[in-house]
Amino acid sequence: MKSWFGDAATRDNDWCYEWLPKLDKPYDVLQVFELMHQGKMNGYFAQGFNPLASFPNKAKIGAALAKLKYLVVIDPLATETSEFWKNFGVFNNVEPSRIQTEVFRLPSTCFAEEDGSLVNSSRVLQWHYKGADAPGEAKGDAEIIAGLFLKLREMYRKDGGAFPDPILNLTWPHLIATSPSPEELAKEFNGKALADVTDPKDPTKVLAKGGGQLAGFAQLRDDGSTACGCWIFSGAWPQAGNLMARRDNSDPSGLGNTPNWAFAWPANRRILYNRASCDSAGKPWDPRRKVIAWNPREKKWQGMDVPDMRPEADPEQKVGPFIKNPEGVARLFGIDRMAEGPFPEHYEPFETPLDTNPLHPAVVSNQAARVFKGDLAQFGTSKEFPYVGTTYRLTEHFHYWTKHVRLNAILQPEQFVEIGEELAREKRIKSGDLVRVSSKRGHIKAVAVVTKRLKVLEANGRKIHTVGIPIHPGFKGIAKNGYIANTLTPFVGDANTQTPEFKSFLVTIEKV
Repeated sequence: MKSWFGDAATRDNDWCYEWLPKLDKPYDVLQVFELMHQGKMNGYFAQGFNPLASFPNKAKIGAALAKLKYLVVIDPLATETSEFWKNFGVFNNVEPSRIQTEVFRLPSTCFAEEDGSLVNSSRVLQWHYKGADAPGEAKGDAEIIAGLFLKLREMYRKDGGAFPDPILNLTWPHLIATSPSPEELAKEFNGKALADVTDPKDPTKVLAKGGGQLAGFAQLRDDGSTACGCWIFSGAWPQAGNLMARRDNSDPSGLGNTPNWAFAWPANRRILYNRASCDSAGKPWDPRRKVIAWNPREKKWQGMDVPDMRPEADPEQKVGPFIKNPEGVARLFGIDRMAEGPFPEHYEPFETPLDTNPLHPAVVSNQAARVFKGDLAQFGTSKEFPYVGTTYRLTEHFHYWTKHVRLNAILQPEQFVEIGEELAREKRIKSGDLVRVSSKRGHIKAVAVVTKRLKVLEANGRKIHTVGIPIHPGFKGIAKNGYIANTLTPFVGDANTQTPEFKSFLVTIEKV
C-alpha cells in the first residue's frame, strides 16, 4: 500500500533525517543505501531531497527503497523518490504490485514560504523573511517534525518502549509545542547559558547570565552549564539580537569585507586563518591591505576582521595561523586526515578508459576506497564502454526541482547529452539526433548536442572522448520527462569524503 498527501511548490534544501543505529562507522549516503539494499533498514525519512535522482546507480537506489517497510518524504514536490514505486514507462519501468513499501508524503513549505536562515559556501548565515503563503495544507518542516515527535512521545508514555529516556526527557520549551518558531530554533542553535558562565581567569566575572544567550562558542562549557544546537553558529543570535538579519554592506577596508552584513560562522570571522596575513612579529605583509595586526600597546590583535586565534596571543608566543594543526602552520600533505595518505597520489577512477595508471603503474584505482560486495560486478571496462561520461549542472536549472518551474522548463525543456565534434564524426551523429548512452548499469536516451566545448584528451597514448550528461531531467515536473542521469553512474565514493564518482565513468554512445 502506498499513501501520500497534498501538493506544493518548490524548495532548495538538500538534506534528510535518517533513522540509524548507534554510529559504529561512518553512515554516509552510500553506506545507508547499502544497508537498505541489504534489507537491514525498516524505514527512511527523505526531507527536502531526492535520493532516487541524486545518488549513483538508480537501479540500486530504487531496489533499496523497495525493501523498506515505510518511506516518509517531506517535500513541497512530488519527487521521483516519492513516486519511485510508480511505472513511468521507459523512465521508471517498475512493477508497482511487487513494491510493498508504504510511502507517506508530507507536503512542506519551501524556503520562500517561511521565515528562517540560509547559509552558503562563503559561510554567511543570513536571515530571510517569508515571501508568500504556502499552498494547500503544506506545513513548515519544524511543524511536521514537531508533530511526529509529540506523537512519538505520547506513544512512549502510554505504551513504553526500548530506551525511552531520550524521547521522554527531551527539552521542548517552545511557546507553541506543535509549531516551534524559526526565532526559537535560531536561538537554540546559537546556544544559551543554563547557569552563570564565568571567566576561567577570573571566576568572579560573569560572561553570560543563566538563561541568557551566549555571545559565541568561546562561552560554551563541557560541564552542562550551557546548551547549543550548533557550535559553529554560536554568536549568530546573542543577547544583542539577531545578527543574521543585519544588512549593513559598508566596507571600510576596501577589501570586500562587510563585517556588519549578516553573520559569518564561526565568530563572525570573514577570513579564515587571517593570522597568515601578518609576519612573525604581527605586522601585515602588505600594509595597504591590512586585515589584522598586533597592537603592542594594547597587547591584542586588531583590525577589520575577527582574529582567527586568541586575541591576546602575543606573537612571541608563536601561535601559528593554522590553529587546527598542532604545529600551527599549513601542510603540503595530510599527516592524519586521509584514508590513504599522507602524500598525494594520482589514481584513476574505478571505471577508467586507460589500461593502467600512467602516474602510478602498480596501482590503478584507489585501494582505500570502499566498494561494497556486488558493486564491483557493476563496473564496466573500456573494451565495452570506450568513452568517459561526466555529469554536470546547467545554468537554467537547479538540481532536480526547477523542472517543476514553468520559466525554467521553457528555458531548458528537454534532456540532451553533449559530445565533441570528432566523436560525432566517428559515430555519424548530428545535433538533434536521438542517441542512446549506456553504462554497465543501464542506459538513457536523449537528444545529441554536438559542440566545440568538449575537446579530445590524449592520455597514455590514447585519444579520450567525453560525453557530457546534465543531471536535471526526471519523470516528475512540467518539463518534458527524461531519464535520470544517475542511471549511468557507479556506486563508489572517494576514499576520504565518500563523494560518489559522478564525474568520471565509462559509457558508450550510439545513434538510435
